[in-house]
Parts: sequence; C-alpha cells; structure tokens
Amino acid sequence: MPLPPKIADLIPALGLIPHPEGGFFVETFRSGSTPMSTQGQTGLDCDNPNVSLVTTHGRVSNRPDGDARRNAMTSIYWVPTVKSTRLLLAYNHSDHVHYYQGGKPFHYSLYDPKTAEYTKVTLGPDLQKGQKLQVCVRGGLWKCGILDTSDEGDEYEYCVIGEAVAPGFDFHDFNWVTKEEVHQHMSEPKEREHFLDFVNVDATEIKTKKRTVAAAADFYTEGETTAKRVKSRS
Repeated sequence: MPLPPKIADLIPALGLIPHPEGGFFVETFRSGSTPMSTQGQTGLDCDNPNVSLVTTHGRVSNRPDGDARRNAMTSIYWVPTVKSTRLLLAYNHSDHVHYYQGGKPFHYSLYDPKTAEYTKVTLGPDLQKGQKLQVCVRGGLWKCGILDTSDEGDEYEYCVIGEAVAPGFDFHDFNWVTKEEVHQHMSEPKEREHFLDFVNVDATEIKTKKRTVAAAADFYTEGETTAKRVKSRS
C-alpha cells in the first residue's frame, strides 16, 4: 500500500508526535535501547553497552554527568508538513544522514561557521532536477530548511525523511543557533537574512537559561499543549 497523502492518516500509521524543530517525528532505532524510551537522550542503561555505546571526544562538558558515551546510532522518521513547513536553524555535534522516503521534496540550507561555506541541497525523488535521495550533514554544520509546496498537483501533505545519526542523537549535543550567532558569523546580507528567517524565536532564551534538554522534553508529554501542536501542524 502506498503512503497515504494526508498527514492525518500518516500520524497514527507511524506513531508520530510533534518535533521541537518543526513537523513530526518518531524515533525508530537507538542502539541497545527501546526507541523513544530515553526521550532523545543517551540510553546509558542499555543492552550490551560494550557494543551499543561508543565514547565520543570533546563532549564531556555537554552532559551534566560528564559522560561522553553515546548510543552508537539512532534513527528517526522526521516529517515536515504543509502546515509546519520549516526546519528551524540548529546544529548537532554528530553526523546526520537524511534519506528521502516519500512525499514532497525538502530544501536544506547548510552553513559551516568555520569556513563560511553555504550549501543548498534538495532531498527528493527527481534526480533529473538535481534532487538527492540522501543528504549528508557533518556534525557542527548549521542546518535549516523548508518543505517544497510549489507543485499544486502533488497530493502529499508532507515529506517523510529518514534520519540516521552517529554517534547517536542526544539533546545534550544539540544546539539552537541564535540571531546573535547568525550576525556574528555571516557577513553576506542575503545569506544572513535567509538564515535569520529560520531562527527559533526562543533560541536566545533557551540557550541563556540552558533549557535545551528541558524544552525538548516537553514534546514527549501528552496534554493540551501537545494536542494544540498536533492540530496546528496537521
């Protein structure tokens, strides 16, 4: 059976919930751990830790417990929708590989704050138009993006993106990019304005108060706020 065109039908089929960066998601794999059970943090109490955990370098200060170990790999479905088209600007310490798995194309904007290199790439099925079936993003690169809604004949209300992360995803390794950081690192006016358009409006407050992990944890809870997010994004 093909993917249902309506996001309302895809949400229960995949078990999706709202994602902090926009759209919906569900974790499908975490080495040694039950997916979704750790709420986006490292599952240190996992099966076969000698295999399921890897020791990272330069991340001792990321977690309050000083543990630099991470699950070897994680994977999610991430699903932007026609009502939640944007991927907000952020970066992660781990490498990411994004896989096109159906629906509309998605446009990524990538920026390397060390080299000032700016890259645009579209994840999608039309290879003749230069779209890519995979988009690889090195750890540390700034990333944002938007769903392609230009084809009025496309009945899909979303894009299904598979996203593998290694070493595995941990919200302690995740960072919002603030307006101040964009102005600091980007001098070209058009590029700067483009990335400013994707900054999380709460990024500065979240980083200042060191609430990245706590703010993300709110997305794993059920309640009125989650219900409103689901309704507004679907």
